[in-house]
Amino acid sequence: MNPSRDSVHTTPSLTYEQVAAAAENLEHRGADPTLQRVLELLGTGSPNIVQRHLSAWRDTRSVPEPSAPRLPAALIDALERELATHANTGLNEGRRLADEARADATTLAEAGEAIERRNHELVHRLEATERAGQMANERANTLLAERDRLRDELERERQLVHKAQQTLAEQRQQVALLREQLEEAQQARLTAERGARASEEERIKAERAQAVAESQRDGALEQAREKTEQIVQLKQEMQEERARQRQEITEMRAEQKARLDAVERSRQEAQKHAQEALQRATKAEIRAEALQATQSALKSRMDAMQVQQRQHGRQTQTERA
Repeated sequence: MNPSRDSVHTTPSLTYEQVAAAAENLEHRGADPTLQRVLELLGTGSPNIVQRHLSAWRDTRSVPEPSAPRLPAALIDALERELATHANTGLNEGRRLADEARADATTLAEAGEAIERRNHELVHRLEATERAGQMANERANTLLAERDRLRDELERERQLVHKAQQTLAEQRQQVALLREQLEEAQQARLTAERGARASEEERIKAERAQAVAESQRDGALEQAREKTEQIVQLKQEMQEERARQRQEITEMRAEQKARLDAVERSRQEAQKHAQEALQRATKAEIRAEALQATQSALKSRMDAMQVQQRQHGRQTQTERA
């Protein structure tokens, strides 16, 4: 049994609500709801469908605006402008990358669903090809049985011909015997003129017997000739039928092999596209995680500068006191 065929028929389709609930659960735990984590939490589902629902859920989430640093304008005005510029640039770049990642994920999800539909169609075509191959095998078995039946009939015809030949040989022996009797009767007629009438009657009887024997011989020869012609015609028909059967079996095998090769090429191409789509999705997730790390680093730098500014303010007040 083909595993891919079973997965096409038995894999349940997840809804948007299930994917959204799993993503919110991960977010409440403090974990980033990536595709791999959502799949692990759900325990089932197609990566393409989950990615499409996860992208739709992320589109509904608002990106929090970073709070501006609250520092005295007289001391770090230039630094504040630089940080704001970097923060806005990083935020815009992050939004752009996130939009690209979501668009790529949506495209990959749609492509994955198309590949799954294509695999489903290929499975059905493969099943039809297997059914056609089974029908071809049944047809071949029927032809083989018909060939065996014709072979048996030919053997019976051969036996009949053999019996006819034996009968013809026996009739020929009878004709030879009758000829010998005729010769004896003729010899008796020549040597016994006094029994001319009796000899004449014997001769007539012998001639009649010879005529009957010759008639029987001619009938047997005609029957043998007809049987021989039937056997020759039957052999020719069997040869033509065998050639036609071999041609049909060769054509069906070639057609079945071509269909199987086409199905295998389509399956390999679909598998290759799926792997490329998965690699692109992984790259998009890595870029999004890198962007989040960059934003966290900027926020940490801003917090550290605020702490330094407060410490500097306390030190200034202490010096003034």
